[in-house]
Amino acid sequence: MPSGIRSTRRLRSWMVDQVSSGKYPGLVWDDQNKTMFRIPWKHAGKQDFRSEEDAAIFKAWAEFKGKLTEAGRTDPASWKTRLRCALNKSPEFSEVTERSQLDISEPYKVYRLVPISEQGCVNVKPDPSKARTDRRRKRRSPSESEEELSAKMIKEEQSAVQKINMEMEAVSEVNTQVVEVTEPTVTLKNDGPREIQLNVTFETSPLPSTAPHSFLVSVQFLGKEVLKREVRGSDVKITYMPVAPVPPSSQTTFPRIPLPDPPISMASEPAMQAISTLLPFMERGVVLMSTGAGVYAKRYCQGRVFWRGPHTDTPDFVNKMERTAEPVMVFSREAFREQLQDYQTNGGPAPQTSITMCFGEELFSSDDPATKLIIVKISFPWAEQQIMEVDTLKESVSILENLGEVTLNLIQIPQS
Repeated sequence: MPSGIRSTRRLRSWMVDQVSSGKYPGLVWDDQNKTMFRIPWKHAGKQDFRSEEDAAIFKAWAEFKGKLTEAGRTDPASWKTRLRCALNKSPEFSEVTERSQLDISEPYKVYRLVPISEQGCVNVKPDPSKARTDRRRKRRSPSESEEELSAKMIKEEQSAVQKINMEMEAVSEVNTQVVEVTEPTVTLKNDGPREIQLNVTFETSPLPSTAPHSFLVSVQFLGKEVLKREVRGSDVKITYMPVAPVPPSSQTTFPRIPLPDPPISMASEPAMQAISTLLPFMERGVVLMSTGAGVYAKRYCQGRVFWRGPHTDTPDFVNKMERTAEPVMVFSREAFREQLQDYQTNGGPAPQTSITMCFGEELFSSDDPATKLIIVKISFPWAEQQIMEVDTLKESVSILENLGEVTLNLIQIPQS
């Protein structure tokens, strides 16, 4: 038997005993044959993290190995890392990524107990997901420069933008009709009584075919605004930049909005410590792209991103931005145009002009963004400007309607 298998035999027997004991919440068998088991995998930075329950199995392994910290202190992140490394190094365990559920309120991973006949055998077909993980680790090895990684990331981002632009080539910019009031004209009639006819003409004219693209980004930690910045252009990237980031390559054309670290005055608060833990997972960020059809978003960061907006197909459900998926439309210009036209004609509420993204936590329509660790609100000044123009028009029409009938008395001035 290979020495590696002998060294981890204690972990296998210990883990089987813990799963079978049923005393750890979420640690259960995943199949009837008891060849796979679920292990709770909630992030320690989440607000609903329960140390005594969600970190119980990790703490038990640290205690079994004699690696607990000094009395009175808890370190669930280190406990979790210790057991994760032990499971991944052991040839007797294999993570089953397709059965794991990491994007739910009670996330978990699934591991398989590898039979002895498969351990150390060269003919065993490797797990594709594990192979991808190994290749990713090799790509991030010290032998590869940070400049190469940065250049690759930039190439992926630019490819996504280029694809969106190619798909939208046939889509013309939305020409929202704006009603304008011309200067009144006065006509003097010579026949019959002296009268003045006041002609007020309402005309419609389209906006220029190149409507502006712009973003107004507000970053909030637990409802408190920590950064606000406007970007005029069709692309922007919201990302976390480490203390000593790699200098951005000249190839990139994305204006970057860096997520700030928590204020020093609040750094000692537990919630802010959770934010500090979450921020590094946002390093590759989210790219927003404004086109003639609407605003698209693509997630590159490891951390989860949830969003909501006025034009989503599922307003009452959580909307997750998948990292491997195609760019998703988060704001539709066509839907906004229709809502603006209805607002101008029939009244009612003005259309919404912003979307909300939540980093690391699920965001339902009923959730209060002020309770979330990291919220990024993106509004579109060009849309707000169009609503202001409609409001100005409605006020002008209201004034004219309130004037009613106007009578002018003409007095002839004698010539000198």
